[in-house]
Amino acid sequence: MFQMIKGASIPDVSQIREEYQINGTELAANVSAEKIQSIFESFLTRMPEKEPLFLYIEVPCKVDDELKLNPSHLTRNNIFENTHKDVYYLDGFHRDIMLSLLNSGIGELLIHDGFVCFGFGSLTSHVELGKSRYNVMTGYTHEQEAEYLTELFDMHNIPRVSEITTAWQQFSEDTPGESSKYEVDGKDVYVLIDQLKELGLYKAETRVED
Repeated sequence: MFQMIKGASIPDVSQIREEYQINGTELAANVSAEKIQSIFESFLTRMPEKEPLFLYIEVPCKVDDELKLNPSHLTRNNIFENTHKDVYYLDGFHRDIMLSLLNSGIGELLIHDGFVCFGFGSLTSHVELGKSRYNVMTGYTHEQEAEYLTELFDMHNIPRVSEITTAWQQFSEDTPGESSKYEVDGKDVYVLIDQLKELGLYKAETRVED
């Protein structure tokens, strides 16, 4: 049965199947929670040993920061109409370091946090693989190198279809999805970001949520 990440729930998980689609240079996939880390591991393991890679992390702005960015966009219920996210990058580390980070507990936290999007990519070939919200994984590559990504999902017995059906298509005012933060050993993503800054993680931009 398809397993949602620990920080997300949807109205009817039985309607979601593991599957992926690829259109030109972009890939999207539904992936059961227990396979997400393994797919990232396969992606990184296949990278050349000395190829410079990057990690990106996208997180919602903290409330105090959102109030500064968005003071006039509160609804009557004190809910922001438009919200922002901070985008962070860690550049230049090779495969083995990124694998160590992924397997150190960082991967578990980023995968299961319901608000976080993150992923890895190459600074040389520009191929990229990420996890978005509600168990959707995304990938980008040159069209002529699409097999680099499709082989990952074929290896994990995730079939290719013309168009995937995502959790987002279930959502309405009456049947919303729910997201929550996730912690590992009492640490959330904001603590993680502060720790990764010691390795060179930097904020690239703040932008409106999609």
